[in-house]
Amino acid sequence: MGKKAIGIDLGGTAIKGAIIDEGGICGGVIRVPTEAQGGGRRIMENILSLIGRLAEGGGGPGAFIGVGIGTPGFVDSDGVILNGGANLPGWTGMQVYAPIAERFGLRSSAANDVTSVALAELMFGAGRGVKNMVCFALGTGVGGGIVTNGRLYKGSHGMAGEIGHIVVETNGEECPCGQRGCVERYASATGIVKMAAAMAKEAADGNVTELAEFVRANPGEVTSKLVYEYAAKGDALALRVHERACDMLGRAVGIVINTFSPDRVVLGGGVMMAGSVVLEAVKRYAALHCWPEIFKLCEIVPARMGEDAGVLGAGALALEEFG
Repeated sequence: MGKKAIGIDLGGTAIKGAIIDEGGICGGVIRVPTEAQGGGRRIMENILSLIGRLAEGGGGPGAFIGVGIGTPGFVDSDGVILNGGANLPGWTGMQVYAPIAERFGLRSSAANDVTSVALAELMFGAGRGVKNMVCFALGTGVGGGIVTNGRLYKGSHGMAGEIGHIVVETNGEECPCGQRGCVERYASATGIVKMAAAMAKEAADGNVTELAEFVRANPGEVTSKLVYEYAAKGDALALRVHERACDMLGRAVGIVINTFSPDRVVLGGGVMMAGSVVLEAVKRYAALHCWPEIFKLCEIVPARMGEDAGVLGAGALALEEFG
């Protein structure tokens, strides 16, 4: 029988858990409420309870090589949560490794939840067969993960992979991180919506498109999905937003390719639901911001893992570190 681990994916409303082996998820995913309002101790107790359920169903703690956890924020080398997220009050400062070892006698490894998705793609998805890969996750923000020589790169303090904060425009849009012009401000779902609103507001009355009219009348109902629905119909404003977002993302991808010379760059997250129109535009722009000899050796591909990428990546953390 192959080695198996427990994967835990911590979210603001739910915690997902599954048994993971080298073939993927074994027996399905269990979801339990996070109960974030109860604070850090309640969150940790719910994680421990879920680990216990999975361990019991999988032959007991001794049947597992360890536990992997994907969490908002970062985790230092001792297992302490850093910057655990506004939607998880009391999670910052919690120690996660010691309680798991004390209750189950299992080793554990944790990383940022989006960063760990890169491992899911490496082991089970679009990164299979390569050793060097960078993954972009285009959701509410832009996150990512870096894989070098087949292993997730966490950096000296567990904070590597913040590629959403690559600056792609000098003196550009303000970012909550304190910089200006981060790629997250343009290529995330949030950034796309904000660009659509700004461009609609600036549009001269004679150049107002169908999307611009909708944005002006229903500002609270605009989503990146809606922008791409209008882009598919040829709406001029939607196409401008699309080109701007992909240009900025292409710059970040080009910087990453120049820096790491990976075998593949994987693009995932909700924005990629728009399909090949995003992928092809990013390839076109990335080529303009990358040394040609390096660019032609790197593939830019869509992510393959779906909604369970987080729990798969968490389990993959343990398989990688303790396997």
